[in-house]
Amino acid sequence: MTNRQPSTLPEKRSRTTWILTTLVTGISLLLFLFLTLCYRQQYDACAAVTVYPSWVWFLCGLCFAFILIRNKNKRTAISTLFIWLLFMVFFADTPLSLWRGIGSPSDIEWIDAREQQRAMRVISLNCSGRKTSVLALKQWEPDLILLQETPNKNQLTEITAELIGANGSFLAGVDASLITRGEIELIAATGNFIIGKITLPTGQELVVASLRLSPPPFRFDLWNPECWRAFRNHRMKQRAEVKGLSKVLAALPAGLPVIVGGDFNANPRDPIFAELPVSLQDAFVSAGRGWGNTIINDIPFLRIDQIWVNDSFQPVRVMADTSVDTDHRTVIADLIFK
Repeated sequence: MTNRQPSTLPEKRSRTTWILTTLVTGISLLLFLFLTLCYRQQYDACAAVTVYPSWVWFLCGLCFAFILIRNKNKRTAISTLFIWLLFMVFFADTPLSLWRGIGSPSDIEWIDAREQQRAMRVISLNCSGRKTSVLALKQWEPDLILLQETPNKNQLTEITAELIGANGSFLAGVDASLITRGEIELIAATGNFIIGKITLPTGQELVVASLRLSPPPFRFDLWNPECWRAFRNHRMKQRAEVKGLSKVLAALPAGLPVIVGGDFNANPRDPIFAELPVSLQDAFVSAGRGWGNTIINDIPFLRIDQIWVNDSFQPVRVMADTSVDTDHRTVIADLIFK
């Protein structure tokens, strides 16, 4: 009879290493494929994971790579890190804005256009209902302000006088408001948005909407099916809200300049944006500079505050800047009338 030799310690370690490497690599690859499908197709049923920016899941991939490095499998670790890096970049929100933010590009075109009264500075801010937050915008010399979680009418009267002066006017809604130079008349208002027709001092007319869509569920229990249902239902609710806005805009006369902005409470890649009129474009995509994320103010990780315009405008510069007394950053868009 042949005696079986006991396994040596190095053999046991080698077997354990192989099992751990295979397990970690397999989990990483399956998660990568699943998330790629979710972000590519944007299924409502997968909203619980696509609500996060892609770099959140890259951090998970980084953890997998770290485990593999500790397991002394550098080649697999590098491959794992590479595919997750591709995932982050491919599904990132407007990475070109970081490149545009390098240096100090000239704004002569916009300055000249503003002197000729062919340009305007638009600001969108979720001010958390605080007057001080809005008054801090005076340094930007705005022509139009879109507010969410708006102050009350008395405060808006004081704010308009302080920021715009005698030729300023405002529209106050339930959760969103508009402040502008010139005159403004109400077109439509709901609990989520307010739409007004503005006549600037130059006589130029335009349609502007300030909105705040329903905030997402605040939960992270992805192991719970109810969490997935909550995010699915939330997306469906937001989609209905955007459709309601678009229906009003579609009924307006064609040819008017249109601006839609505010707190969308959604990942910029969310499919709800497809419900906006096709004539509208996210101004940050073409003219964004620097780190455009707006929530939260101190450590911005997602760009939920946006400004959209139709082809009556040429966006020259769009940026996010720190704000006062609110958890959202300020979105500033410099636009030129075509």
